[in-house]
Amino acid sequence: MENNAELTRLEEFVDKLLSKYNQLKTEYHALQETLRERDAECGELKNNVFQLSTERTEVGNRVTGLLDRIEQWETEQGMSPVEKSGSYNSIQGSLFNDDSEGKSN
Repeated sequence: MENNAELTRLEEFVDKLLSKYNQLKTEYHALQETLRERDAECGELKNNVFQLSTERTEVGNRVTGLLDRIEQWETEQGMSPVEKSGSYNSIQGSLFNDDSEGKSN
């Protein structure tokens, strides 16, 4: 009978091992899925950062182009450096004045 008790203990031990193995296998697959989802999310975020960086560069280039065009226009108007210094009566300043304020330029 003593052998029978040992076999029962061994069966219980093997059952526990198999149960724990199956539990760990399930957790492993769940972690693999979570990792795949995180990798996909990371890829999307990297793509977003790249797109935003590209957009930011494009906006910066466009603003620089606009500023260059304004400076070129001011040069073509024959403005002196004093007028360019930002006084209210400069040509650029008058671009944004309301016509109702009068045209003192």
